[in-house]
Amino acid sequence: MAIPSPEDLVHGASRVECYQCTLCETYTRFPRYNNPGKLLETRKGRCGEWANCFTLCCRALGFEARYILDWTDHVWTEVFSTSMNRWVHCDPCEDKFDSPLLYDQGWGKKLSYVIAFSNCEVVDVTRRYVKNFKDALSRRTLVS
Repeated sequence: MAIPSPEDLVHGASRVECYQCTLCETYTRFPRYNNPGKLLETRKGRCGEWANCFTLCCRALGFEARYILDWTDHVWTEVFSTSMNRWVHCDPCEDKFDSPLLYDQGWGKKLSYVIAFSNCEVVDVTRRYVKNFKDALSRRTLVS
């Protein structure tokens, strides 16, 4: 990690990753911008930044959207489809629409908690993202 510059902080990058090339030994800074304008300008971000930006864009266009957090370290968006009358999985980093088993079945992630955050509620949506909910429950160790 590197210390954020004043410019990084102005654009919402309180975290700055730093990488060193093993060949030439130069360092590359990677500010984690949370300002959507700066993120779109630089076009550099991870799933968290892009999910924030995509959720914001969906809401700005009038869609009901919520931010989805997977406790094993990934985030994406769900958008409510009025024509389907349900929440639909949308992952802007993976270019996926309505593929909720991508992480459990495709990536082989051992999901435990998948939580949806909207402007009016917080909901456990794990069941939608796992094939075997009982297995996911067995991995829940945060509370007893």
